Amino acid sequence: MKKTYLMLLLALAGLGSSCTNEDGTEGVTLSGDPGEIQLVFSGSGEEEEYTKAIASDSENKISKLDVYLFGAASASTNDADYHYIETWKMTEATPTGNQFILQPSGSSWTASIKPNELKGLPYLTLVCVANQDKLFDADGNDFAALDVVTTDADGAIQTAGTTLDAFKAAYTAKMTDPVADFIKTPLAMTGTGTTKISGSVSKVAITLKRIVARFDIDNTTATSQLTIEKVSMGKGRSNGSLFGATPANATAGDLVTYKDVDFTGENANQGTLESAIYVYPNIPGDESFLIIKGKYKSPSTGEQIAVTYNIPVVKTPADAKPDDPANYIAINANSRYKLRITDVTESNIYSTFEVEDWTSGGGIIIKPDNTKPEFNKFAGTNPPTDLTGGYYRTLADGTFDIVMTSTGSLEYSRSLVTKAGDEIDWLTVGTPTTEQKDGLTITTFPVTIADATGKRPVSLTFINQAASYDPDLQTTLTFVGPEAAPVVSEVVEGHSKGNSVDVTSPDAPEATMVKAVGSYVSLNVFCVDGIADITSPTGYSVTEVATEGFTTTYRVAITDAGTAADNATIEFKNKAADSNMVTLTIKHKKASQPSIVANDNGSYTNSSYNDGTLGGTAGAVTADMYLIDGSTIYVKATCKESVAAGAVKVDAPAGVTVTEETAAPGIFKIEIPTATSLIAGTAVTVTFKNATDETVTSTLEITPKSAKPTVSLTDSASGAVTELDATCTVDLGSLSTNTFTLTVTAPKGATVDLTTPLTSKWLELDSGDTGKTTIAAGASETYTLKAAGDTSSNDDVVLTFTNTVSGGGDLTVTLKKKPTI
Repeated sequence: MKKTYLMLLLALAGLGSSCTNEDGTEGVTLSGDPGEIQLVFSGSGEEEEYTKAIASDSENKISKLDVYLFGAASASTNDADYHYIETWKMTEATPTGNQFILQPSGSSWTASIKPNELKGLPYLTLVCVANQDKLFDADGNDFAALDVVTTDADGAIQTAGTTLDAFKAAYTAKMTDPVADFIKTPLAMTGTGTTKISGSVSKVAITLKRIVARFDIDNTTATSQLTIEKVSMGKGRSNGSLFGATPANATAGDLVTYKDVDFTGENANQGTLESAIYVYPNIPGDESFLIIKGKYKSPSTGEQIAVTYNIPVVKTPADAKPDDPANYIAINANSRYKLRITDVTESNIYSTFEVEDWTSGGGIIIKPDNTKPEFNKFAGTNPPTDLTGGYYRTLADGTFDIVMTSTGSLEYSRSLVTKAGDEIDWLTVGTPTTEQKDGLTITTFPVTIADATGKRPVSLTFINQAASYDPDLQTTLTFVGPEAAPVVSEVVEGHSKGNSVDVTSPDAPEATMVKAVGSYVSLNVFCVDGIADITSPTGYSVTEVATEGFTTTYRVAITDAGTAADNATIEFKNKAADSNMVTLTIKHKKASQPSIVANDNGSYTNSSYNDGTLGGTAGAVTADMYLIDGSTIYVKATCKESVAAGAVKVDAPAGVTVTEETAAPGIFKIEIPTATSLIAGTAVTVTFKNATDETVTSTLEITPKSAKPTVSLTDSASGAVTELDATCTVDLGSLSTNTFTLTVTAPKGATVDLTTPLTSKWLELDSGDTGKTTIAAGASETYTLKAAGDTSSNDDVVLTFTNTVSGGGDLTVTLKKKPTI
């Protein structure tokens, strides 16, 4: 059956006193209808938490409200004993089904709901979720559908429902695109309350708490010189638990950089801007940081400089010393974090965090009676000059005194203004002396300056010992040496097209650039006083890319290749004294000589009989190729400007073809299509040219080699044999019992039939030579012949040496019998 209950959402109104029975029902009878449940959203008094205090209207707005009902058989405090029954939803139309209208009443809200009474489960926990469209798992997937509990006629649970502890694992949606997704009002809020269904009036106190944290930022441009324009969070959680679960260690996708939020509002940069950004809770291990973007007014030049600061969300222990590391803190739900900016330089923000519960009235920070040290004067022989903004310029070398007035003893710390660099020892402080005057302590700090030119500024922070380390009770003076010429350094991986910057000679740096539109180099220019306006040479542009501390990164690019002159110069001048400058000379990159090396692509292989061995140097290569139709070798030819096809062009001599492999740019096929087109031993030259400048060349000298076997008469038997073009005439009469020898050389190997040509002939082989039917590649064999036993035959003896390589050419040796006169 249905019973009617009244749900009252009260933000600031006080509550009447009552007592609670052990079963969770109120002990005092309240005014109202029998069976009515009144839900009170908030509390009263300084010790109670409430929704609307210390919050704007938009932060208090409830645009959507879902009330999830969970039931249990007893007043258990174990969430696993409560099972899901049903959900009631807020509507602005006429309520139907499980809907209610939220009605404002002063600073409160009221509503009526009609929950089901489920036998056996009279104890209810009401879970309220405001301003949340749907539920999600911690990993960002949709939350599982809620199972409804059922009970039998005796009130025993028949089918278990989703338990309250499982429901409390719900999260918000994950930011899938932090550039577009960001936390905005109305803010998700949750709260729970318990009661028992009875015939009397019940009242349930529910505290709605926001599941996000908010950051307020206290900055006054007039004193900090910083105008904040944007704020975001780095390494922030991409979603949050609806019921306060501690986030697990971050995995991929859990930490994101939040979308930049415009820093605007009534007090922006004029005090404290509340609700500058909202963030999800995290854990210290996330190492989250605020990102502040804006403009910083340079104290030396007055120039507005674009700056970005990353401010870790950390705390400093009370007993910490100035150089102790700070500790990251967890960002908690329903808490306010106030960033108080105390001092700003071009590279650093000095600030503190104050943390307060979002629903409390805050607290009062009591500071010591001691005031901050006051700078009195400079004394001594070489006092610095004031550059405004707390900067003071010193001589390159010298001494002076700093006189400070304070209410107690002072100590000091020394630090660089920027994180980069280690040039801190150009300014040293000696042992101070003190005197008492008019109840104050006068402290004189002797300072020595040595080789200060071109060094990074050094800050001296004077600390009132009685005031601990409160930044508000410290005074900082920053010193910079004389005006110096800027210092140029190269940007790693900051160039295009293989360009480079040479800073071997710091006074005369050089850039080497390919002469092409869009070709660029990058360089860092360090100058404490800043860089004066730069005049770009014709055909070039000089663009400021980024500034970090006192170093500015510039990009020098060619905008018009036709007018960009070789040996053009760019002057980087000290803004405070432009006679102190460094000149960058730009040299155009000369085309590189093609490099010819052995082919390293296994997809392309030489003819089996060519070994492809290269001699000489990469600019003047030599190679041998056998004179066989289709004889082929592969080489690799590249230039530094490009690895694309066509970057190297080729001139080939007659009889040789050269083709670049389209699938493998830089791999060239060298081929002799027709062996007869070249002469063995007569070298020909292939010329490789840089396509950007074809006068820059390398050569490949090819020596054609015959693969055909050759024969020589190595023993003529004292003139009994004469030789002419592989034809030998044998005088058997003179040969008598002597022998003669032939030596056959086969560059790629050969075979010969030694039986058939000598059968029934007037010549025969010496017995030791009959097995020499194969000649190894590059080897020689010697054949010894003599008169046969039967010399009646007059037929020619023809020995054919067949080349192992097809097309390499065979050798025919003809032995003729000299006629008898």
